[in-house]
Amino acid sequence: MEHLRGPLYLDVAAKGLSLVGVVMMVFGHGGWFVAGLFLVFMGVLIGAWGMVAVRRVRSPSGPARPAPFGPWGRRGRSSDEEPGS
Repeated sequence: MEHLRGPLYLDVAAKGLSLVGVVMMVFGHGGWFVAGLFLVFMGVLIGAWGMVAVRRVRSPSGPARPAPFGPWGRRGRSSDEEPGS
C-alpha cells in the first residue's frame, strides 16, 4: 500500500482543483469564470494522470483483494483450471 500514496495525492489534488474551479465558475464574475474553467480542466488532467499512475503501480495479475465470484485469470478462465484444458 505504500506505493499508492502518490496517486492518492494526485486524486485529492484533482478533486480539490475541480471543486475550487466549479465554485469560481458559479460565484465568480468576469475573468474568474475563465479561471475556474481552467482549474476544472487542470483537475481533469491531473485526475487522468493519477489513473495512469495507479494502472502502472498495480500488479499485472490483477487486484490484491479477492474477487466476488472467485479468482479469475486474464482471459476469463478460472485460475484453478489447467492451462491446457
